[in-house]
Amino acid sequence: MAELLKEHEVVRHLEDECAAAGSQSAWAAAHGVSHKTVNDVIWSRRAPSKAILTALGLRKVTRYTALRGPA
Repeated sequence: MAELLKEHEVVRHLEDECAAAGSQSAWAAAHGVSHKTVNDVIWSRRAPSKAILTALGLRKVTRYTALRGPA
């Protein structure tokens, strides 16, 4: 099973990728995403979009857990 990341870990990955690209604007332009969207994700004003997740090589998954008893 693939490693599950928390949203802050995805944001950290995006920050690292932007730094490697030279800036948020450079990373956004290279991946066809608006700079504003990248900035909003980094500053937790919105969740990572599908386009950002795809560019990072990630996908969103939903998980469920039991409220009582063994899962």
